Amino acid sequence: MSEEERNEVKTDFTSKRFIFTGGLVALRVLLLLEPIFEMTWMKTVGTALISIGVLVGIVLIWLNAPSKRKEVLKIIPLLILFSIFLWANY
Repeated sequence: MSEEERNEVKTDFTSKRFIFTGGLVALRVLLLLEPIFEMTWMKTVGTALISIGVLVGIVLIWLNAPSKRKEVLKIIPLLILFSIFLWANY
């Protein structure tokens, strides 16, 4: 990797979008251990965290979009998957 590519990767991993969406989704995956501990509060907290991550991700996609029409095509499947996820968890 060149120095420029390394700096670009560092910038990507420290961006707000990565921290909010990736971080909260990773935390949700850790909280999927709910069957092991049999604590329903972990499932609730995990669902809340993934909800925050998805919503922040959608807002960041919308705010950074050069073309709003193209971004709507990205956001609609995210909302559908999010709805399926919530329906499957509750």
